[in-house]
Amino acid sequence: MVLPVWGQTDPGIIEKSLRKSRPEFQPPPEEVVPDIQVEDSRELIDAGAGPTFFVREIKVEGNTLISSEELAPLVDVDEGENMTLGILTLYANEVTAAYAARGYFLARAFIPAQEIQNGVIVLQVMEGKLGGIEVKGNKKIASEQFVQRMESLRDEEVLNESALERVLLELNSLMGVQVRSVLRAGELPGTTDLVLQVKEGRSYTASLDVDNFGSRFTGPVRTGVTATVGNLFKLGDQFSLRVVQSDQGQDYFQPSFLFPVTNRGTTLKASFTHSEHDLGGNLKSLRSGGSSQIFALEAKHPLHRSRTAQLFVKGGMEARNYTNEQLGENTSDDRLFDIYLGVGGNFSDAYKGRNFFDFQAKSGFTETNNKEGLNSRTNGQGDVTVFSTSVVRYQNASILNNKIPEFINKIPGFFILKATGQFTTARVLSPDQTSVGGFGSIRGFALSEFSGDHGYTFSLEYNYSFPFKMPVYAGWKDKDINATLLGFIDHGKVFVEDAESGEDHQAITGAGFGFKLNMPAKDEALASTSFSLIWGIPVMSGVIPADRSFGTLYLSGLISY
Repeated sequence: MVLPVWGQTDPGIIEKSLRKSRPEFQPPPEEVVPDIQVEDSRELIDAGAGPTFFVREIKVEGNTLISSEELAPLVDVDEGENMTLGILTLYANEVTAAYAARGYFLARAFIPAQEIQNGVIVLQVMEGKLGGIEVKGNKKIASEQFVQRMESLRDEEVLNESALERVLLELNSLMGVQVRSVLRAGELPGTTDLVLQVKEGRSYTASLDVDNFGSRFTGPVRTGVTATVGNLFKLGDQFSLRVVQSDQGQDYFQPSFLFPVTNRGTTLKASFTHSEHDLGGNLKSLRSGGSSQIFALEAKHPLHRSRTAQLFVKGGMEARNYTNEQLGENTSDDRLFDIYLGVGGNFSDAYKGRNFFDFQAKSGFTETNNKEGLNSRTNGQGDVTVFSTSVVRYQNASILNNKIPEFINKIPGFFILKATGQFTTARVLSPDQTSVGGFGSIRGFALSEFSGDHGYTFSLEYNYSFPFKMPVYAGWKDKDINATLLGFIDHGKVFVEDAESGEDHQAITGAGFGFKLNMPAKDEALASTSFSLIWGIPVMSGVIPADRSFGTLYLSGLISY
């Protein structure tokens, strides 16, 4: 016999469920390739023009990144031949192309003015050292802050395209700025000056969301407001506030502040989360409720960033407090402190897929006595190590459509594959349990229907999009509105460590279909709107949901500005 109700009412599980059940209306945006322009001052030379002279050997000088042995086949003239300056320039272009193939896109090979001796021609290479950095177009943010972000490029002996691309991608990910670069010949010989052209935009966002994804005990209808403002004290900082309230007395409040601590993308984020609720439904007579407070500090550092991949490491600490009350008396009080380390990122592959991953290990240091009377869970303890993972893949469906008519192949569609997991080294307290059920987990079941120490979820969803044009506002005829039909199947299972009476492992499966509508904003002066309607039902497992329903209709809407 499994009793899932109490898992749905614990403040720790409720707080986590609220965070993970936020709707996703669209996949994460794809990385935009940064705009890098190179002003080339070289003149085109007719290969056949000019006088001819005998060339016995072409000698390369100035190369440090590519050895002369590697370049030798590109400038080999066998036993020698008559050439013009234009033909020699073609050899120089081959050397330039070899550098470009390795990412040294500023390197230039050329034939300098010289006196030919014994048929030996000197081909000079300028490998592209960074000279001056100039910032244009910025009005509100000081130029020095952009220059500081670019200083890491000076650590490069020679400017590499991937290094410049990384810095531009990081800048373009910041709120309120878009940048492009123009590279031109520097004032010093062999150098290239960088001009960073900045376009400043709105450095704040706001959104309103409504859904019915909540628990029947704390209120299914939830209204949330999120606001973020950036660049308050320094380029790249962000202050965010998230507030959620349900229709039956659940309140959630989370301010956070993110601050850049180095010019290489390292950030420090401090946040505070307060959540409280009163239980309703058939538990209202117990006058029960709970609250949670979490203070968190997280450091994050990027290890790699390109147009196709990101990799970061993170680490932090959390001080957490969870209390439950019933009939005016405390029934549980968990005070937890833990530290964690993690790695995450994303990458695209040759099979039209985008992959997102996050792995984390968290270790607790308090609540070591599993016999404490006010523990939220019998024989649970806080000095436990918890390993968690999340993997998501967005797979373009066109890779499957190679043998179908072209007009069908052009209709966009994609799969979403998700997997999550948790493993603990011992029986944990309620806030550290993992749960299955509800939106963001197993659709068709109540929010946090079952909980346990270990667990996993798998989800497969197919989205079939129908973009169309509609002049919702005057002049909006060039904007697409995206309608999406979807179908899905979710499966999850939880495992109980040292199970007590009434506890057991439990697996559930849900499936269903739905509809999404996304209307983008015409410009920054207008808001974008999203709406979704999804029906989920229990399938295969034979488990009857705790609310005795046969399926759940999930409604959600979002207005973003």
